[in-house]
Amino acid sequence: MLLVIAMELSVTIPGPQAGFAVPLFDDNPSVDDLLGFDTVAEVVARVVSAGGLDPVTVGIHSAWGGGKSTALNLVANRLGRIGSVVVVRIDPWEFENAEDLRGTLIAQVLDELQSRVASAEMEPSKRRQLVNRLGDLRRRIAWGRVAGVLVSSAVTLSPNFAELLDALTPQPKEEESDAGTASSQGMAGFRLAFEQLMGEVDGIEKVVVLVDDLDRCLPPTIMATLEAIKLFLSVRRMAFVLAADEDLIREAIGVHLEGASRGGFAKLYTEKIIQLPISLPVLSVEQAEAYITLLLCKNAGHLTTQAFQDVVNAANERRLQGKAPYVAAGENESDGPRVEHLVMAARIAAGLGADVWRSPRAIKRFLNAFAVREHLTRTSGAQLELEVLLKLYLLEIRYLEEFRLLSQQSSAERTALIADWERWASDDGDQPQDVREETKAWAASHPSLAGLEAQVERYLSIAATLLSDVRFGGAVTGALMRIIEGLADASEATRNAAAQELKELESADRQVVVQSLGIQLSRLADPEPVIWSLSTVSQADPDLADTASRVLSQPTFFRRLEPHHVVLLGVLPDVLRAIIGTEGLDPDVVEAARAELTEPPR
Repeated sequence: MLLVIAMELSVTIPGPQAGFAVPLFDDNPSVDDLLGFDTVAEVVARVVSAGGLDPVTVGIHSAWGGGKSTALNLVANRLGRIGSVVVVRIDPWEFENAEDLRGTLIAQVLDELQSRVASAEMEPSKRRQLVNRLGDLRRRIAWGRVAGVLVSSAVTLSPNFAELLDALTPQPKEEESDAGTASSQGMAGFRLAFEQLMGEVDGIEKVVVLVDDLDRCLPPTIMATLEAIKLFLSVRRMAFVLAADEDLIREAIGVHLEGASRGGFAKLYTEKIIQLPISLPVLSVEQAEAYITLLLCKNAGHLTTQAFQDVVNAANERRLQGKAPYVAAGENESDGPRVEHLVMAARIAAGLGADVWRSPRAIKRFLNAFAVREHLTRTSGAQLELEVLLKLYLLEIRYLEEFRLLSQQSSAERTALIADWERWASDDGDQPQDVREETKAWAASHPSLAGLEAQVERYLSIAATLLSDVRFGGAVTGALMRIIEGLADASEATRNAAAQELKELESADRQVVVQSLGIQLSRLADPEPVIWSLSTVSQADPDLADTASRVLSQPTFFRRLEPHHVVLLGVLPDVLRAIIGTEGLDPDVVEAARAELTEPPR
């Protein structure tokens, strides 16, 4: 219900700034270059349309929500202006349930190619010949799709006898096609026949296949897509652009291979397929600020389409010249962003801070969650300044431990903590107990919360009705997921190796890993590997103990415990006490927890 209501929300600043709204944003890739990716798109378009590398596969890589699909849209727009280039857009996840994934992908390329051949200016006899040869190629892939025909017929109760007969009828091994080349049964010889056909199609210099969302697919779909490219379609005049998180692709290959040395092989496998990898940049503070400003400016609706495009073009020009801020105020509101957009964007970008929160999708989700909190605050009648709301929400998603510390204290304790916190941030006092060094910049940021305890109280009341999830911004990258999976592995050696990798991460990333391990508990038949890992990393890094205790202290999890699991929790006394205080648990588990609490620390 909340989601339905939220779709109509906007954040409105009362008073002199009335009319400024922060709407909710969808996760769809943009068709406008709000990120300055046009230079990347130009490089990719030049590479795939030129003849230097032929065939060629380009990889556009970034973590979750990093703008890969947007970059792919920009590439498609550039290539679409070149008449001699055929662009084929493919989303493999859309046909994950197909009986023959590889054949379905190849068929999409052949269909697009035939559409171009059918409309091209050429001799009718040659057009007919090429269309017939494309039909021959389709029949080669039909063998892997017979099962699909049978299933479809069974479901519809209306068998397609003509299609079934065509799929089941072998072709003579030396049957001559209209072009005079031999036609083989199945996929044998497909690559050679396809290469011969591509060499004879007039008016087409390149067929560029744009593959999006590959990292959303299951391992079999990823492997089928890569095999279709490498084994059957990678011939002269063909180019491919794969938009995906490279780490996730390699993990999927590793899962598919199920071998001890799969990691190294997965890396070599992707390097053999992708000749030119291009990584999209993580947004800097300046780039994040510009992106937020353009989002707010676009959705405010006060600019014409051309005026907004002028703002985007000016931002991209300033970005190329290194002139920050990249989005500047216009001479008047009719030809540029409003001042309140610029101020709000600057504060959000500076507050988000850590790189993991600066992906385009993370920014959109931040704005959406921010809008929901403002709406709940306003509809509840709580008078809360927008700048105070923003600062407290940044504390909630960036420094959840300190936010919980603030929320668990009495009003008097909270007032004292805020005062001590801000004095320390201005180098006029000592660091408060249980407050981390990295929160200093937050405490020093505008506005000061001293004297605004009533507003802080109201925000904490609103936040208690919502669930904060530090992963909403896409902090779980492919690299972190690999460590999470290692810590949940059945092999102790694998867990130890992952624990060593965890030590090398920044504090914020370590917290993300521990939070995510808590989620793994509900997905695993045997929770022991995760319990072992959470206990081990807590012992090695006391800063993680509170987070580990929180993710483990769930009654639903306690009901899955067995006495031998409890032995692993000796380093987390808060969890042991929570087990003892939970009613309805296995008496043996409770007794094991009591025994662990009386044991001397190990």
